Amino acid sequence: MYEEIRIRKKRKFNNIGIIVCTIVGGICIVALCCRLLLCNDEGVIKSDNLTSTEVSLLNDGDIIMRKGFGFVSNKIVELLDESRPISHCGIVVKTKKGVGVIHSVSNTLSDIDGVQICSIQQFCKDSKDSSIVVVRLRDTADMPAANIASEAKIYLNRKVQFDNSFDLSDSSRMYCSEIVWKILLDNYNLDIYPNKNDVSTLGFAPFFDTTNFAVVIDHFE
Repeated sequence: MYEEIRIRKKRKFNNIGIIVCTIVGGICIVALCCRLLLCNDEGVIKSDNLTSTEVSLLNDGDIIMRKGFGFVSNKIVELLDESRPISHCGIVVKTKKGVGVIHSVSNTLSDIDGVQICSIQQFCKDSKDSSIVVVRLRDTADMPAANIASEAKIYLNRKVQFDNSFDLSDSSRMYCSEIVWKILLDNYNLDIYPNKNDVSTLGFAPFFDTTNFAVVIDHFE
């Protein structure tokens, strides 16, 4: 009887679990294939870019999104089936070195596992052409949107690792949009992922809710 119960438990996978296995299972292969493509056929992949005018529009705490290259990005877009094919996001921060982006990436695709910072130029370079979107949280009476950047730096300093389980109930590890979700929930009382057991917790559609966000840059248009 115990063995039968144990086997049944092992067979119980929810939709998110299946999605996670699909995404994570392909990451290593994708990383290798992307590197081979970039090395052997340089110039075939065209990246997106922000003009100097667009960069000047960016504020601390803006949320920047993109579609990346390869199988994983394509699979995320396919599973989410949203109006804009986006697969990754980060938070804009202004530093003495220039404009940067705090985001979370798996160590299968990066030299650093989890929350890290890169230049705005590098973030764009890893973006598929015409896929960058920037949105800004509408200021509230209690806290300006720019405070999102300050909160993101806390997770950066903690060196939070990437959440390969895509589990919102555990903030000891975080995936890209989980950082934004956690900051908005804890500091602005805004829950962009109310359905915790749904694939939408991986999605980017909430950032286009004009009640809460304003679009600053949209390369899809």
